Amino acid sequence: MQRRSLLKSIGGIGAATAVGGAGLFAATGSAAAATVNISASNPAQVKNDRGDISEVSADPMFDVEWENLDDAVGKVFYLVEAKVGGGDWSPIFRATPWIAEELNNGYIRQIPGTTGRYQVKVPLSQALNQDSRFDDGSGPDASAGPLIVADEQGRPDYSSLSFPSGVDLNSFLDGTSIGSAGDYPGAHEQGGHQNNYPDINAGYYGAADDTSVLDNPDDGTPQETTVQLRYTFELQRPNLSQLSYLVDFSGLSTDAEKKAKAADELDWLEESDIDAGNSKIVMNGEDGNFNFGTPSGIPYADLRGNAENHVGILSTTAAFNVKAVNEQSDSGVTGSSNPDAS
Repeated sequence: MQRRSLLKSIGGIGAATAVGGAGLFAATGSAAAATVNISASNPAQVKNDRGDISEVSADPMFDVEWENLDDAVGKVFYLVEAKVGGGDWSPIFRATPWIAEELNNGYIRQIPGTTGRYQVKVPLSQALNQDSRFDDGSGPDASAGPLIVADEQGRPDYSSLSFPSGVDLNSFLDGTSIGSAGDYPGAHEQGGHQNNYPDINAGYYGAADDTSVLDNPDDGTPQETTVQLRYTFELQRPNLSQLSYLVDFSGLSTDAEKKAKAADELDWLEESDIDAGNSKIVMNGEDGNFNFGTPSGIPYADLRGNAENHVGILSTTAAFNVKAVNEQSDSGVTGSSNPDAS
């Protein structure tokens, strides 16, 4: 059975209080889904008199490529989750940048269409601050930093949130209905969600955990804790809301008219590629790909669970060890009494 092929790669993971790196290699044949492998190097050990780690972060770079799809790609949804030590997995960042027009500068490379690419060429925090384009069409200036995996504030108390209409705790955490980033506290607010940036409608979430499990109370002995990062990517079709920023729909009253005009003006697009409402995953149920009953707003777990049998999904995990050393306690007195007698 012929399957459309997808080339995917991701790299450049860093850890705060030290510097780390990561790389993903992906390869595919013309009739097979991609295979992936990802790893992360361990950051340098943190050594101080309390064996204390105050923050761990990640600042990824990634490059997603696809070719020969039956649907044009107009958005790339991606989710970052993290797990600290033996804790639970928790989402820490999500975004859906639009790639409705070709772009290649010092930060982002993007090519929409049935064959195309979305590449973050610099650490994500730089790209967010400079050149990203997200769901609401907002521009740059997010004042973003690296993604906070763990810090002394820890995971926000999501159960205490006042959710917008149609959203509850479960839908917020599984991604099926979440609202916009502006519905939640921002990264720069006191006690806010450390990775949420309403200005660009991206992030939504906070850290995965606090740093208590990373700290080392024992004098003179190193302690290593494994931190895992899980990345999930979904290729999505364009929709009319997104295309209205590129095409003048003035005077057009029906979705069919708007789709026809968009397809006429954008050479990478056909009418059949365009969704009137929320964007759906590409090639849903086509050419042997998994058929999602609701192909927009797919739960995170369902995306991960079908990464092996859907060309529009990539999910992969990286791990690194954070090492804390509590310096050996010591004390002493030096000096001289300078005695003299006469």
